[in-house]
Amino acid sequence: MNMAFISSFRSGRETVYPESLRARLRSFPLLADLGDAALVRLLSEANWFGLPGGTMLPRDGENNQALFLVITGSLGVFVDDGKIGRRLVAHIPAGETVGEMSLISGEPHSAQLVALRDTELLRVSPHAFDSLIARHPRVMFNLMRLLIRRLHDTTRRPVDGAKPKTFAIIPLHDGLENEPIARRLVGALADMGSNAAVLDAAFEDRTADWFNNFESAHDIVFYRGDRPDSAWTHQCVRQSDRVFLLARADHPLPLRPLDIPFFKERAAGLPELLLLHPEDRLHGLPEHFALKSGLFESHHHIREGKHDDICRLARFISGRAVGFVLAGGGARGFAHIGVIKALMEAGVPFDYLGGTSMGAIIAAGLAAEWGLEELTDRMRAAFVQTNPLSDYTLPLIALVKGRKVTKLLRQNFGDVRIGELPKPFFCVSSDLTSGRIHVHRAGPVWRALRASVALPGILPPVTHHGHLLVDGGVMNNLPVDVMAEHAHGPIIASDVTGELDLRVTDPEYGERSVWSLIWQRMRGTPSIISILMRSGTVGSEAQRKLVREQADYLFEPPLEGVGLRDWNLFDRAIAEGYQHAVSMIEKKGVPLTNVWAEGPAMPVEHLEHKEAV
Repeated sequence: MNMAFISSFRSGRETVYPESLRARLRSFPLLADLGDAALVRLLSEANWFGLPGGTMLPRDGENNQALFLVITGSLGVFVDDGKIGRRLVAHIPAGETVGEMSLISGEPHSAQLVALRDTELLRVSPHAFDSLIARHPRVMFNLMRLLIRRLHDTTRRPVDGAKPKTFAIIPLHDGLENEPIARRLVGALADMGSNAAVLDAAFEDRTADWFNNFESAHDIVFYRGDRPDSAWTHQCVRQSDRVFLLARADHPLPLRPLDIPFFKERAAGLPELLLLHPEDRLHGLPEHFALKSGLFESHHHIREGKHDDICRLARFISGRAVGFVLAGGGARGFAHIGVIKALMEAGVPFDYLGGTSMGAIIAAGLAAEWGLEELTDRMRAAFVQTNPLSDYTLPLIALVKGRKVTKLLRQNFGDVRIGELPKPFFCVSSDLTSGRIHVHRAGPVWRALRASVALPGILPPVTHHGHLLVDGGVMNNLPVDVMAEHAHGPIIASDVTGELDLRVTDPEYGERSVWSLIWQRMRGTPSIISILMRSGTVGSEAQRKLVREQADYLFEPPLEGVGLRDWNLFDRAIAEGYQHAVSMIEKKGVPLTNVWAEGPAMPVEHLEHKEAV
């Protein structure tokens, strides 16, 4: 679509413009302190036009080296870095200007400007700008201040885009246009202190200025579509920062992707899918779910009568969803259960789970909504009452067959697929074929976990399209960086790796004969299993340091004297993890997960007082 020409404001020898537009121009920092006469003169030489959401602004002809004032809507600045193609590097909201650099330098512009939603712009030609600053030098001073501020913002923090404000909810099945999910989200966000609202097709004939004012008056606005191909639905998509597709879990998904403009998709990413389940339990994934490529990038389960699902989605929308990452560590990983208990008591939800090896198993249990007691009982039965690493075999591939581990994982997780878990989940393994980590976000839960715990030399690797996958701890034992790629809020990490877990007291270790080692019963000498287990969890120190720095909250239970194979210290490890977490929470507080405003951690007693009030 091309630009929609609105007005040049010149009518004969007079300048005619809406009074609301002149009032809006007074709020532009560039035009600060200008009088009415100057604004009238500027408007007499300006052009007012609209740009539909997802449309690129042509930069030829009169648009070449012109100054643009964003009256309503929002522009995105795209650049092509030659590696990943076009990417969004900045947002230009209403009240800001763009094009100043090319206008001043006279050099060709290198970035592309795209309407992120339906946008109205005011174009000022080079001649009109020169005339303006000649009569009002103050404008040049304002411009310099703007450029300095932008340079300062760029050097202080990377540009990561503005926080999403508008969300389109588009029904994919008939009969969902009146589904109250948007209203339920508004209620959950209101409980967090957010001012949210819903707009439906009844507001279709409102002006761009009205939508701009409405959005400015609210923290979050949901645009509820009616039918996939209606004019209103297309307007909802153009007007939104993020798109949610609403579908029934017990109906096949449509095979045709929603028509989203290329640049709109680049700016907002692919849509997310909201799967509605008719009862308070999950009904699996709909038909055609596996063909999601080009339709959506992630999904959320919404069960009828399950208010927690709405609250979790509200936290994702508000950027307050808690990501919880658990490290591998053999028997030391039992301490995660103690950390979980302390966080639960502090009221911290677990919205997005991830982990490696033993941490991945516990994280998967949380994603499956196992309660604390159930999680504890299952882990005790699997690793204390049963030794899953006891089916030894001729060590051609590994020391054990791995059948016991597979059986235990299948007993606990059945045939549930990762996408069917109530909460988002991932785990990582190490791809020996490619030399990279492999992130499991789909497929059977048990098989993903089997790859994540496949300690090299102890358990046989898992094959995946010809690649050999082993324990994730070989390359990334605490995948906070993986979580950070899709995080929508604070990240909590629990690291049980430890610094000094493997020690040698024998100065001639490795040089003694086999018979000598047997005679001494391996006193002070780590066994081959201990060495292999440590090798599978220690990872790279540089990688470990990097990912730990990306966590907002880090728990490190000391676990002195608890080794990787000390399965019998189950209760002690849990108790030490709990005591450590309680101490850390008392000192540093807990994340403000159910509060709309950004802010530091809040001590538990203050949080409880606030909720009571």
